Amino acid sequence: GVIPLPPAEARQFKQQFVAGLIRPEARVKTASAAPQLALLNDADNLRLVLFGAAFMTQQEHQKRQERQMVGEMIRIPDRNYEIGKFEVTQAQWRAVMGSNPSHFTACGDNCPVEGVSWNDIQEFLQKLNAKTGKNYRLPTEAEWEYACYGGNQTEYCGSNDINAVAWYDSNSGNTTHPVGQKQANGYGLYDMSGNVWEWNQDWSDSSQQHRVLRGGSWFYDAQYTRAAYRIGYTPAERDYDLGFRLARTLP
Repeated sequence: GVIPLPPAEARQFKQQFVAGLIRPEARVKTASAAPQLALLNDADNLRLVLFGAAFMTQQEHQKRQERQMVGEMIRIPDRNYEIGKFEVTQAQWRAVMGSNPSHFTACGDNCPVEGVSWNDIQEFLQKLNAKTGKNYRLPTEAEWEYACYGGNQTEYCGSNDINAVAWYDSNSGNTTHPVGQKQANGYGLYDMSGNVWEWNQDWSDSSQQHRVLRGGSWFYDAQYTRAAYRIGYTPAERDYDLGFRLARTLP
């Protein structure tokens, strides 16, 4: 439970904690399954909470939770958006949705989530934004392509050597792989070629029947993994090589 302290005791506790003179466990009821210690009455409005084994402010805890759901975002030079350093992982999807739709669960939490449709991702984004208070979204196709090249016009996203940057049919072993194992592109983005196809926000056709996917996957050969290649699937379609990465508009 939460243990409020009187103002004088709260100030004293904060001073002792910051000085490293007190262990937070000493102030926690040992019977609590998820102990929380809050300095609710601190005159300096400092709120310290013990979340499991981590002792931090509420704001720090919220940032930590967001990082678990979002991962690291990279601001694209000379543009007003940021994009995920990695493809959204199985662990991130589970943190938001409470489940894991992936086929390759044996690959581990740090592997890209797959088996998700464009429609599934919209539900994910709604829940993520409700939890974080921000406006994460899928990248537009133009944003994705600009980020893919990383400042250089290469055949694949970040290199002319496909094996340097991509998991595709010739080297994947017919499975996804943990994100970030290949070489990053010029902007520090990983796996924009290969591993899983990445859903974009845009329609791929004028009839608005299919949404764009870019980047190729573990299942496809080199020609489909080229930076310029694009395909379109219906928004409800799921497959073992369909994933995504996050984007967000910046001020």
